[in-house]
Amino acid sequence: MTEKPPETFDSEPDFSEDEKLMAILAYVPLLCLIPFTRPERSSFVSGHVRIGLILFVVEIFAVILRYLPAVWDVIIFLCVVAALAGIYHVVRGLPFSIPYLSELLANKK
Repeated sequence: MTEKPPETFDSEPDFSEDEKLMAILAYVPLLCLIPFTRPERSSFVSGHVRIGLILFVVEIFAVILRYLPAVWDVIIFLCVVAALAGIYHVVRGLPFSIPYLSELLANKK
């Protein structure tokens, strides 16, 4: 019997540079609308666009709440951390999810 080689998870999935660029833009405020308006999106890009748009909406609410300095600081900090983590996952070619938020989006389908 021949043994299968163990699966390696070090290999990154191959996505085009255009797909990666569109997924990165999904995490930049206002620019997240560019990949959202493109009709041809892969599931990789669509997943990142969904999370990027939710972060954008949360950032808009944070701007509305800017008169509450502690709330503003925490929300913007969490959005920046989530966006940076999302960009890191895009560069690696991996899907990204935010606990609770991604589950909420998955249940809305």
